[in-house]
Amino acid sequence: MEKKIVEKIFTEHGLDKVESIANIEIGFTNKVYLINDAFILKVCEDESNEQKFEVEVFFYNFFKDKIPVPIIKVFDKSKSIYGKFFMIYPKIEGDNLYSKWHLLSNEQRKIIIKQLCDILKVINKSPYDEFLQKFDINFSDNWHDKILNQIQNSLKTIEEKKLLSPEFIKVIMKFIDDNHHVLKEQKLALVYWDAHFDNILVQDNKIVGLLDFERTEVSSLDFVLDIVKRMVEYPKKYMSEKFEKFAKKEDYIHLLNWFQEFYPELFKFENLDKRLDLYAVEHDLDTLIWYPNSVEVKQMIAKTVKYDSPTF
Repeated sequence: MEKKIVEKIFTEHGLDKVESIANIEIGFTNKVYLINDAFILKVCEDESNEQKFEVEVFFYNFFKDKIPVPIIKVFDKSKSIYGKFFMIYPKIEGDNLYSKWHLLSNEQRKIIIKQLCDILKVINKSPYDEFLQKFDINFSDNWHDKILNQIQNSLKTIEEKKLLSPEFIKVIMKFIDDNHHVLKEQKLALVYWDAHFDNILVQDNKIVGLLDFERTEVSSLDFVLDIVKRMVEYPKKYMSEKFEKFAKKEDYIHLLNWFQEFYPELFKFENLDKRLDLYAVEHDLDTLIWYPNSVEVKQMIAKTVKYDSPTF
């Protein structure tokens, strides 16, 4: 972003003179800048993501006195100063958890996971009526149907675009037909299901920041375990490229056990393994639509549904 635009934004909102601008994250959806080494400027570049962007701001304000989240100083959706939604908040002094995880002992790791579980409990026990009303969300209280519909819609797109072979699709469909009934059980709550370590800031083994709340919604309580399991099985999945060199599978192998120790309610579902398999299929089918040439994603789906053909 040009310095003169940032200066205009900061001047209009009565903030400090702009001395420095550093790019933190440049993605298709949002761009994130560090201003004066003191403020985070996050810009919604994709207009189709504006509601989720506003959802993130809503939850930062909603949880600001309850859990460690950014304190919003400015949220501007007028597009009068700059033609995009943007938020500004003071930089949280802390390190990305991925950057520190490999340096910690298992006891230190357990302490952090306990903190995370305590934070998730606060989120899960929070009322969600205000959230649903503010964003006019078409809320479904049928968790089974919601996940099944998402899987079926993705499969339809994949079939139309011929992203997978008919044989592979047939195996996926049989897996869904054989197992979808396990999702009938549900415990609905407000769920922050993007709880991977790239979204967690720590300082001295204490969680000081939780980021990216745009993927917070009313879901079954166990849904957060989908991302935890994926970190166990694919440690590099959510890492920034610069941290991938630190990824060792043995450093993540105990995550699910620690979550179960500190938040056993997440695991009190019948057929939990199959539920997590269905969540994985739903996630990976959607990912495949975005990255149709990804052999890795196809392999992940094949592993879950036990498709053993070498051709996809």
